[in-house]
Amino acid sequence: MAKRRTQVGRQATRAHFIEATRRLSEREEILDPDPNLPREGIGPGKWDGAPFDRMPPNCPVEVLGHNGVTTYCRSASGQLHAVERWDMHVLTSLFAPKINYAYWAWPAFKKTGTNEDGQPIYKVDRVERDKAMICLVSEGKRRGLFDPEKRVRGRGGWMADAGNFIWNSGEWLWMADTTGKLETARPSEHDGYLYTRAPDIERPWETSIDREQSPAQSILEDLRTWNWERPYLDPVLFLGWIACAFMGGALDWRPIVFTSGGAGVGKSTLHKLVQSILGDALIALVDTTAAGIYQHVKQDSLPVTVDELEAKRNSSKSTSIIELARLASSGGKMARGGANHEGTTFQAQSCFMFSAIIPPPMGVQDRTRMATLNLRKLDKGHGREPVVRDTDGRMLLRQIMDGWQEFRARTLPDWKQTLHMAGFDARAMDTYGTLLAAAELLVGPEALEDIGLEVSDQAALAEVIRAATEAERAEQVEKWQECIAHLLASPVDAHRGGDRLTVGGIIADFERSALDLQYARERLALAGLGLRKAGDPAIGPHIAIPRSHPALTKIFQDTDFYEGGWWTALKQAPSHIVLRGLEQRFHTVKINRDAKFCLLIDLGAYDAAMPRAEG
Repeated sequence: MAKRRTQVGRQATRAHFIEATRRLSEREEILDPDPNLPREGIGPGKWDGAPFDRMPPNCPVEVLGHNGVTTYCRSASGQLHAVERWDMHVLTSLFAPKINYAYWAWPAFKKTGTNEDGQPIYKVDRVERDKAMICLVSEGKRRGLFDPEKRVRGRGGWMADAGNFIWNSGEWLWMADTTGKLETARPSEHDGYLYTRAPDIERPWETSIDREQSPAQSILEDLRTWNWERPYLDPVLFLGWIACAFMGGALDWRPIVFTSGGAGVGKSTLHKLVQSILGDALIALVDTTAAGIYQHVKQDSLPVTVDELEAKRNSSKSTSIIELARLASSGGKMARGGANHEGTTFQAQSCFMFSAIIPPPMGVQDRTRMATLNLRKLDKGHGREPVVRDTDGRMLLRQIMDGWQEFRARTLPDWKQTLHMAGFDARAMDTYGTLLAAAELLVGPEALEDIGLEVSDQAALAEVIRAATEAERAEQVEKWQECIAHLLASPVDAHRGGDRLTVGGIIADFERSALDLQYARERLALAGLGLRKAGDPAIGPHIAIPRSHPALTKIFQDTDFYEGGWWTALKQAPSHIVLRGLEQRFHTVKINRDAKFCLLIDLGAYDAAMPRAEG
């Protein structure tokens, strides 16, 4: 086994020392004086504007705004609270561990005795809850409307308005400056976003990591021990996903990875590897639902893995999870109904990873957002458990923070240009480009060259990736293509020579003169279709398909094109394949003596546009 790369020597010692010093400084004593004592010369309840004309000075609770009867506050412990009903428990949750401040700001006094002159002595006994409530609610109204779905950011990776990468570990916000030094701040409001405080997760490594010291190369070597279908590409894409998992909400596009293969190919071991690297910055699940995922994620941008997301008949659970991952790719919002007829929205900004023996059915809108990585059986004695240090993930995170600007400015655009040369569409460029650029950020172009990706020759690299992903991208057909393919394969309620006919079979017989035009039209009419011969008006022959027909409703009833959806799908095809906008006489076709306005599918143009088959 090759020696694992990592930072050692003086630099590693320095990193551990800086971290130890930082953690010691975090153990600051909480200052919360007795509520009877003046604060900055101001006695309890005597501040300017008391009790509710304005907020008291240096208040540990920050009121963010309101929405209806809900007041949003950032508590003294840095967490977001949506308050509708006010009681002492709520006030305690808001002000703890500085609860004495609430007693000082809105004091209710109690006589405890008299002094030597016989004057009564009063001490703070409790909080005037109603006065505190009025003050906080009024401040919410003064601050204006607040939408937590748009302005709250939890743990994970984010991008500031200036383009800098921010990591929210829960207790601290982290950002690397241009000199390689880490800057930290407590989660609070920055650039119009509220970063919330939560239980701490992975923190970045305290010192900069160059590629020679990075564990990324060793992780890539470990990944190559799996039996990938594309050994020169798939482990690179998987490593890229690990990097993207840390980036999360900072990415414009969050790619999905789906690993598939039979039992014993190492899918679960891959999940263990990811968990070891990402640590508690990962939400790792097995048997879950979409609702379970967004209840875990909330406002975080932490990555999510789901093992054993298998295809199951008559189950919508996996479909809803795939839908959630699809929305997370672009940061789209999911809306659901809630109690008391109040809807809730959820915006996932996490990278998702799935695995299964047989993936669930997915539409083209799902497949184009993910890289499918197929695994084969491992040779006997070939597999081994990868060794991951508890510092590996933190070092990768630090690499991402230091290399973020170059990743956005150069690496990602370069990869998208390469994929454009390879003929990828915009969505595939986003998915594969982000994965490959993230992998290059960690290991550099030389490591990619070593395993067969010619990064230095963009034209050659484009050809290698085009060929490697050709089969996968061929499955990602447009909806109009899917609609035509389903129509051509559909059976017609007619037989010939004992065989049941299909739409495509009838047209094929007509084209080789095995059927005359009138007979072919009669057979196709049984499916609600018309037929125009070649050259009338374009290459042809042409299937004439109306907006509605009972037979077509039956053909498409169990597809995405039901209830006339075929009409909308076909209008998305290129205008030279599905003809429209011609003279009325071309579009008017008789089907069972009924003249109908139809779209015309030019089968000659369709055949020319489809890939040619050998043999």
